[in-house]
Amino acid sequence: MKRYLIALLWTILFLPVYSESKNVVLEQCDVLSFDKSTGAQYQVLKGNVRFRHESALMFCDSAYFYDSNNSFDAFGHVKVIDKNSTMTSDKMFYDGNSTLMKIRNNVVVNNEGTMLTTNSLDFIRNKNYGYYVGGGKIVDPEYELVSQKGYYYPDTKTYFFKTDVVLTSPDYSIQSDSLQFNNETGKMVLIGPSVVKEKDYTVYTSNAWMNKQTKIGKLYDYSVIVSKDGQRLTADSIFYDMNTEYAKAYHNIEMQDSSQKAIGRGNFAEFWKKSPSRGYITDHSYVIDYSEQDTLFLAGDTIYALELDSSRSEVRAYRHVKFYRDDMQGKCDSMVYSSDDSILSMYGTPILWSEESQLTGEQINIYMKDQKADLIHITKNAMIVQFEGEDMYNQLSGKESKAYLKNNKLKRVDMLGDAISIYYSKDERDALVGVNKAKGNAMSIFMKSNKKVDKIVMTPDSEGILYPPLSVPEGEKRLSKFKWLEDQRPKSKNDIFIK
Repeated sequence: MKRYLIALLWTILFLPVYSESKNVVLEQCDVLSFDKSTGAQYQVLKGNVRFRHESALMFCDSAYFYDSNNSFDAFGHVKVIDKNSTMTSDKMFYDGNSTLMKIRNNVVVNNEGTMLTTNSLDFIRNKNYGYYVGGGKIVDPEYELVSQKGYYYPDTKTYFFKTDVVLTSPDYSIQSDSLQFNNETGKMVLIGPSVVKEKDYTVYTSNAWMNKQTKIGKLYDYSVIVSKDGQRLTADSIFYDMNTEYAKAYHNIEMQDSSQKAIGRGNFAEFWKKSPSRGYITDHSYVIDYSEQDTLFLAGDTIYALELDSSRSEVRAYRHVKFYRDDMQGKCDSMVYSSDDSILSMYGTPILWSEESQLTGEQINIYMKDQKADLIHITKNAMIVQFEGEDMYNQLSGKESKAYLKNNKLKRVDMLGDAISIYYSKDERDALVGVNKAKGNAMSIFMKSNKKVDKIVMTPDSEGILYPPLSVPEGEKRLSKFKWLEDQRPKSKNDIFIK
């Protein structure tokens, strides 16, 4: 009976006290006992126990109250209400001096709709942050997250998670070694090996930030973005905006398109995915097309890719354009390839080399068939030169020219309008017979399988002269526009970068 009277008196004395105190205040309990004979330095509280410390109310079924140390151990149906948070657990130790809470077993924290569950949580009230190290789960109206370690700061709604972090939401999922997240601003920071999966993309990174509210982000340290249709982008850093489907990449960029079997590289690029999609890459930029056995390497100061509509696209290269393929090489100021008609057009002093032949003019159009060159059309001031031997060059010029290929080899050349030719004629033993110079409105040149000229067919109005090998006047060895530009020819894929 004496113990019950003491408990009742204690309740009456402290029940009306609501002002904040530095000391932990026992406001209520059904039973209070204290036995000095055992040497215990605490009071035993049972039944509807309630403590108050500063702004926090704490409830439990029973407790050990260390009054002299301003602390207590709480057991059974532990509940803490403080500001905007509610915490429940099976047991808890609370130190009123340091405001440290050690909350254990079936811990649930609810902070304005965001719920944390774990088995072990330490929370420091005066600094308003907590952490768990034995695994935890956070459930928010917009996502769920699990991790082995977690640190959270309710005031700023900031969370930091480490080890086996998995975040899932209706729009995306994240697996990461470390994730920092602000629930108010929506900004997330990923550190360590991480995978972000969205509807159309998968991102692999070890250093990134993104904002789930603004849907913008930036990736660092050679992160990789892979689209569902096989496109792959990596760079030292990538900025992207999901709202406009815009991305910008910096340094050591590599774009791969497995469906088109193409790779683009450079040091700066911008992309707009929304239809019509478009993008460009610059600063030591080049493209590799490996769709055929003979790989094409194309370089230019800037290379653009444009989607004209759902079935047509263009690739454009500007300034210091060079390309290399084993059977064909080229150089020009700008180049355009259209998928609509499979025409590759070269502009600005174009030069095209095909085996032993050099082709020049004001514009060169290469018509593709089954991804191979089928026809080369030089639209104006056409000239074709072929090296025949020391100081010997077969030459053709005219207003325009059409060269026909088979298996990427020249088979026939039609020179149209004011056609002029200088041809070094040889016998079967490859000995020089003479030098033939001819003029006419048009002429056709047929090539042998050994890449040499087989015959020249001229129109009836043509005229010509055959000079003996040792009687060719110096002025008759070269056409007026003759230029041999072999020193500008890319001899390997590495030469496309020489300006």
